Amino acid sequence: MKVDRRTVLKGTAAVAATSIMGMPAIVQAQSKKWVFAGSSPLTGPFAQAGTTALKDLLDWVEMTNDSGGIAGRPVELIHEDSGYVPTNSLANFKKAMSADEKPIFYSGDSTGFMKLVAPELNRTPVLCGGTSFASDLANPATNPFQYIAGPTYQAMFDILLKHVKDNGGSTVAFVYSDTEFGRDPIEHGRKAAAALGLKVVHEEITKAAGAEVQTHVAQLRRANPDFVIMHGYVTGVWPEIIGTARAFKMETKFLGTFWGMEKVIADAVTAKAGPILDGYAGVLPYRYFYEAKDSPSYSKFFAFKKQKYGDKFPGYVVTWSLQPMFSHELAKNAIEATVNADKEVNAKNLIAALGAIKNWDSGGYMGQPVTVVNHSVPQGRVYSYSAETKLFLPVSDWIVT
Repeated sequence: MKVDRRTVLKGTAAVAATSIMGMPAIVQAQSKKWVFAGSSPLTGPFAQAGTTALKDLLDWVEMTNDSGGIAGRPVELIHEDSGYVPTNSLANFKKAMSADEKPIFYSGDSTGFMKLVAPELNRTPVLCGGTSFASDLANPATNPFQYIAGPTYQAMFDILLKHVKDNGGSTVAFVYSDTEFGRDPIEHGRKAAAALGLKVVHEEITKAAGAEVQTHVAQLRRANPDFVIMHGYVTGVWPEIIGTARAFKMETKFLGTFWGMEKVIADAVTAKAGPILDGYAGVLPYRYFYEAKDSPSYSKFFAFKKQKYGDKFPGYVVTWSLQPMFSHELAKNAIEATVNADKEVNAKNLIAALGAIKNWDSGGYMGQPVTVVNHSVPQGRVYSYSAETKLFLPVSDWIVT
């Protein structure tokens, strides 16, 4: 499935007609548009997140083009369906890089893909971001053209384990999916817990989707940890684990990482099963969209969506969309910095510009100024869900790891 922005870009002609007088010479010599390509899980276990995020990302591109594009050039967005299969994503990448108009930026859709594509990037370099917070990517020496639009999964565990310690916990269990995504921070989490004086009393590994959770929860019940950190899930499994634990009368407190922090899922669970998620908490690198008063970037996107969709726009943008939007904002920042320095817009110069970002005002995506460290942005905040207000509310300050 190909989503080609040629048919839906709005305002591209006006952008292309913008005078280039006074622009850096390198811009005049290069393409008259920026091609952004990528893979999205439009089918498969994470299709709900993938399709929702892509729709909002297309709107982000349209809004960007309506505002003059990037460095006076419009953006064309081309995404292919991966089904959340890394080999499909790799095939999509190779297709994009063999096209006549090669992308200046590529967005991956999984930890598996980001690891699989690393050797290819040495042969066909391109600035590469995506939806993964894989810890291995925060290493410019081994992954020179990849970056993370937030903290690594290991950094998220650091934030959550600090939360456990600060809230009187002494024992913790890890529940994670049997995927590259799920396994990523576990070994680090064991060491980080020990350093804080916390005891990891149990680990449980499950399917990424469609898991039979009763057996898993029975094992958790025997271990009876103070806190459980769940990782490697998006739209399912984690709510079922919590619901089953509550049915078993467990008083364990449950925590999650970014992909398990979407209020649309929490609200749907609450509507169906009652307040079983009340008090569930986790780490988020970005503000929620209902915190738009603290985010000029969100307010701008809100105004665009309201103008385009009118009353059909619900006034909320899911966290699954905020992550790729912020990833593309980082790419935009790198392109503009490279152009302003009158350098060729290529992978080497773009990743150098991205790595040089320091104390950047992201427009409120994040609560602290953005400094890129080892191709990642190591900050986040712990939020807790209220079944009464149907909001995730902050229960910690912004933490820079």
